[in-house]
Parts: sequence; structure tokens; C-alpha cells
Amino acid sequence: MMQFRVADAEKELIEKCAKKAGMSVSEYIRACMLMEMMIDGEPAALKIVGAALGQKMLGVLSRRVRPRLKEDEA
Repeated sequence: MMQFRVADAEKELIEKCAKKAGMSVSEYIRACMLMEMMIDGEPAALKIVGAALGQKMLGVLSRRVRPRLKEDEA
């Protein structure tokens, strides 16, 4: 776990942006930091994001394929 201090105005802005993005504050901060690291060309950040995207794509694909499989079985 990581903890850090922010000014009240920063806290409010982070919470507002996280809510707008539909994320928890933790998710939002991690996403922002990973994006910054990716822009800087950090290979480990690219690997983390790539793995996360791969998992999400597998989930999306499986949700799309399952209904079609059920239709084929009918």
C-alpha cells in the first residue's frame, strides 16, 4: 500500500476527475501514473497496461462469443 499527502484542492480535483471517469480514486491515480510512465517509455508500465488490456479484451470477447454459442446450440 502507498500513502501520500495532497492539498485539499488537489484532493477535490482528483476525486472529481475519478468520479467523472467512473473510477475509484485509487484506480484513477494508478491509471494516471501508468499513463505518465508509458509516455516516458517505461517498459514495465507498457507491460502492466498491455496485460490489463489483454484481460479486458478476453472478457469482452468471451461475453460476445457466449451468446453466439448458445444460439448455435439451439
